Amino acid sequence: MCIRDRLKTLGTRSFFIILNNTKAPFNDVRVRKAANLAVNKKLIITKLINGLAVPQNGILSPQSFGFNKKLPELSYDPDQARKLMSQAGYQNGLDVVLDSEAPFKDIATAIASQLTKVGIRAKVQIWERNTIRSHWDPKKDKNRDMYYSSWGSGALDPAGIFVPNLMTNARGNRSGYSNSKVDQHLKKADAEPNQDQRAEHFRMAQEIVAQDLPLLFLWLPPV
Repeated sequence: MCIRDRLKTLGTRSFFIILNNTKAPFNDVRVRKAANLAVNKKLIITKLINGLAVPQNGILSPQSFGFNKKLPELSYDPDQARKLMSQAGYQNGLDVVLDSEAPFKDIATAIASQLTKVGIRAKVQIWERNTIRSHWDPKKDKNRDMYYSSWGSGALDPAGIFVPNLMTNARGNRSGYSNSKVDQHLKKADAEPNQDQRAEHFRMAQEIVAQDLPLLFLWLPPV
């Protein structure tokens, strides 16, 4: 089977970097957007994932129910990232730690290198799985900066990935992200029997998240 055929069957696990929205520097949307624009996803996919992944502009798979096809593309744009950093008051850059598990060290290091080029000087910290999850427990105070992570949703429904990661105080919300408008759409979607209207609530929630960028969205590997 060729690579093109394999990519036709997308997986159900989205990869992203959790940004701690509760403290500086990632409590500033300009820094979060700069981080998203700083990473050349296509290059990393080619060099480190054998070309076997699809870049994402949000957390949902393109095959997910309620997927918003109109989300703005998060294109690689280091110059714009540097401008945003300057606007946020970080003309001289800033220092952060990117947490990762050992199997993802090479990818995390590549991402950290690209972030550093726009002034987000990221040092990779490798942790054992249980330890890193303890540090990023949604129920605990959030003191870390960034975490290379992923979330699977076999049902391809936003209720299985969007809600737990991006609804206020949800079970998987390690970023501390909170937006009342997003919460309203997710609650309405949960109670909505009409599937077209339910999908629309999810699409509107995605639009808001695309502006807030609480995570650094990465890619979706195939099955």
